[in-house]
Amino acid sequence: MSRKPRRIILLLSVFACLVGRGVAATALGSVTIGGGEQSSGSTYDTGTVTATINGISVSLTYGQFTTPAGIASALGALITNNCNMPIYAQANGTTLTFYQKGGNTMTSASITSVSNNPSLFPSNSFQVGGGGAWLLAQISLSLPEGPPQMGVTITGGDFGAAAGRVTIGGIPVTILSWSPNSITVQVPNGLAVGLYDVGVTTATWAINGGAKFQVDNPFACN
Repeated sequence: MSRKPRRIILLLSVFACLVGRGVAATALGSVTIGGGEQSSGSTYDTGTVTATINGISVSLTYGQFTTPAGIASALGALITNNCNMPIYAQANGTTLTFYQKGGNTMTSASITSVSNNPSLFPSNSFQVGGGGAWLLAQISLSLPEGPPQMGVTITGGDFGAAAGRVTIGGIPVTILSWSPNSITVQVPNGLAVGLYDVGVTTATWAINGGAKFQVDNPFACN
């Protein structure tokens, strides 16, 4: 039997995996890899970092000479090169950004760091989003629609104590209050009636489109 058909099938499979692999226009979120390789005497920490997106996982091992930027770069390559992954990922230093692939979105995401020797290294060498594990921020709005200038409260978790950045439709909004689990903002003027993505950026992660807000016409007195 000729090997040519097999080669054609293989090439078509590779082509199908690579089609559309350019950087997607829509960034769904990002996370910062922190920490550093730990050692105790001549023993270095080793372990595994696993990223799971919509139930699909990729893993890498770490050890001596591993850096946060190296982990971000490796995870970006593993996610992007996995044809079953619903998204792409790209590293820029220690920051890993997720991009939309086709019409897919992230419905769940986590990155975990686990040591092979937790008794000797009880704390994680590499902190993902400030801790041993990072979960895609799940945010919700007190009111899903309203006119410009109204106040909206965003609830969730792991916002941090320091105020970050919030956008509606890509436009930065005025932040009225910020706490680790709640953010109150004011809907900006200048947005036409329509449905817009809400974006939240903290010190360690960012997400865009985790919730949507419907801008209505301004209230009018009769």
